[in-house]
Amino acid sequence: MKEDNAAVPDISGGGLVQNENEFETMVPALPGNPEVIAALQKIPGVTDIKCFNHYKEGECYFFNFEQDIDHQNPALGKFKQQVVLKYKDKDYNTVLHTEGYALGGEPDVNTNRLDSIVLPAIVEIYKTNCVAVEHRYHGWSLPQGYSNEFTFLNAWQQSSDLHSIVTALKASGMFKGKWVSTGVSKNGETTAFYAYHYPNDMDVYVPYCGPYLTSLNDKRVGTQVLTAKDIVSELQKIKAVIRYAFSNKTLLHQLTAWYATEKPNDVRGMTQDQIDDMFAAEIFTNLFEKESYVHISLWKSWIPTETSSAEDFYKFFMANKATKFKNETQQEIAARCAFAKHEMNRQLTSFGFIGRRAAYKPVKRFYPYDVQTCIDLGNFSWDYAWIEDLLTPQQWKELNGAEIRPETFGVIYDNGKFINEFLEGMKTTPCKILFVYGGADPWTGAAIADDIILANPNISKLTVFEGTHTDFVNYWTDKDKQKLYEFLDPFLK
Repeated sequence: MKEDNAAVPDISGGGLVQNENEFETMVPALPGNPEVIAALQKIPGVTDIKCFNHYKEGECYFFNFEQDIDHQNPALGKFKQQVVLKYKDKDYNTVLHTEGYALGGEPDVNTNRLDSIVLPAIVEIYKTNCVAVEHRYHGWSLPQGYSNEFTFLNAWQQSSDLHSIVTALKASGMFKGKWVSTGVSKNGETTAFYAYHYPNDMDVYVPYCGPYLTSLNDKRVGTQVLTAKDIVSELQKIKAVIRYAFSNKTLLHQLTAWYATEKPNDVRGMTQDQIDDMFAAEIFTNLFEKESYVHISLWKSWIPTETSSAEDFYKFFMANKATKFKNETQQEIAARCAFAKHEMNRQLTSFGFIGRRAAYKPVKRFYPYDVQTCIDLGNFSWDYAWIEDLLTPQQWKELNGAEIRPETFGVIYDNGKFINEFLEGMKTTPCKILFVYGGADPWTGAAIADDIILANPNISKLTVFEGTHTDFVNYWTDKDKQKLYEFLDPFLK
């Protein structure tokens, strides 16, 4: 068995430079279980098998799967799609982790360390096997090489990738138990789209926190940030203190002065007006992150009032999903950030993790997620009308941002055609699906609608007040946990 087997795709297109695959060069191979390796070697399409030590799960297996570049035209050829397998035994149930991005970080931003990926919570809860599949065009799973060509990037192609892998694995005899597909956020969307395209592949599907956006300017998520019904009283206070800060120029200048001092590299060469604009944008970005990833009980006491100190305003505005909040332990924040896919390799070594962050290397390749939003996923926008009167024209422009346009990437948006077909299809799908959402999570604004759930007894929806934009159940009530277990127990227990 080769020591060094994570294949590097061919470089192509526009003089783009592909970074070194750090998983290939830095993660040592382990001997592994000879029977598991032998069984994997017999599966058609499985190549480049490598056993390695996962930071949490212990012994896992990496392999590439030779996937059709275009499932409508197999004659076009193959590409290698990255897969990570946690394997207990053939009689155990199996979780299919439908990654919506790279498994171990995009190679143009992070090291692609597959020994650091975070497996779904269901894997731990039910002690299952796990098959984690990288999304095409992300990471090192590149149908057209490291280029700015995205000809075969869409939900159907990725669903067909998953179908091909699952079909091959099931036929191997290595997986005799039940199968459940799951993921969070875009990973959850990938699960739901897989269920739509291949409803008979899994015994059950559990997408978490998936937004279903029907345009490139879907305001439901941006509106939810400031109107989420589960935390409406807190949001009213937040809107009041943001308006107060923007109307109190003395306070605002104090805050931006601290901001410039704490982030000298970020603001180097900027004018004061530009720093003000950047600070304003960060206030809203951090609010979005707090709502998404941190339970409200941990940060509502931080919301300042008009009589609060400037320090209290700054602490609240700058706190985000990586902040340690009151009554939250270091271990809890590490786990929460990991489940939120918040670059676990940035966490402190005191959390028990090894620092794995590589130096950022700027490249010219488009981010595949941005491209796919302009193909068939759609995008969201904010609602700043409530504070427009206090913003400068430049701040208004910066906060609203330049809408991502399909022509930027040379693709054509389907005008919501696929998402609407998916939503309509959920009314009659024969497969069992549980859609899970966090009550205050901004992305819940674009959750699957209740009338669709009511139309089909096969699908269910669980909205958890204590839930966030993760599958991390630390703050769920026992009642909500029980609802999840009641859905999954018939398949996985």
